[in-house]
Amino acid sequence: MKSDKSNRAAMARILIADSNSFFRDKMKQMITDHFNPILTAEACNENEVLNELRQRAFDLLILDLELSDGNGFNVLKKIKVTTPEVPVLGISMFPEEKYRQSAYREGAYGYVSKVNLPNELIAALQQIFQGKRYFSSQGTASSREKS
Repeated sequence: MKSDKSNRAAMARILIADSNSFFRDKMKQMITDHFNPILTAEACNENEVLNELRQRAFDLLILDLELSDGNGFNVLKKIKVTTPEVPVLGISMFPEEKYRQSAYREGAYGYVSKVNLPNELIAALQQIFQGKRYFSSQGTASSREKS
């Protein structure tokens, strides 16, 4: 079911950064099916992410924390300096406990394991668009107010 177009997320500009085109396509489809955003852009490496953020304003970045050309946490640190107003949702296939905690410490607004992506992506985006943080917890979502 699509959200009402008056919903902030319905007007969102979302950058999806993942080195795997399958995951980029899957996330784009899930987001479009639910929110129908006016702009969804894609990046597959650190340089593309940083270039996109320099060229356009985004309401949200979905960032694979293991990009093919570098560590996503380094990208997250750069983003927090250059465009701190852009909320970042971290995603990864790697150890959830370690990555979830690291994403939180580095300033991400949320974290979802790719294993749980089909079940948690939309919930995470809804939380972030409401100004809350979303950190998956082994298949169970937990949200925290932004600080």
